Amino acid sequence: MGLIITYIFLNSLIENLLRLNLLCNTPIIITGMVSISVGFLFEILGIIALGINFRIELPIDETELITSGIYKTMRNPIVFGIFLLVTGTFLIIPTGIALLICIFNILTFNAKVIDEEKFLLRRFGEKYRSYRNEVGRYLPFVLKKI
Repeated sequence: MGLIITYIFLNSLIENLLRLNLLCNTPIIITGMVSISVGFLFEILGIIALGINFRIELPIDETELITSGIYKTMRNPIVFGIFLLVTGTFLIIPTGIALLICIFNILTFNAKVIDEEKFLLRRFGEKYRSYRNEVGRYLPFVLKKI
């Protein structure tokens, strides 16, 4: 969001600062807008399914393992929504700075997810292990390690 506000007020500076002109076309911008919209949808569905278990920080011991709603198809819909938001923002404002921010956000949130999954494995044991083996982290299927 800060990137969009910066873009509005510093448009001419950003236009000349690492602009990736190859991505400056209507289909890419529309793809970015769709990505942002779908990202918000994933976040909302994830928050609704979590209900009172929603936390910004790592879960606490009293947390329940939610496997209903959108969590039937993916383990981390809120973070997946964030990935779509930052990617969509980059597609709308295709600069080197936006690309770095996008990559940073994806790496940071993925690291948070890995920590959260370690906590959930300790907290729920076999129940979480079974869920993790059946439901993908960000996609509706589990990617098997080769």
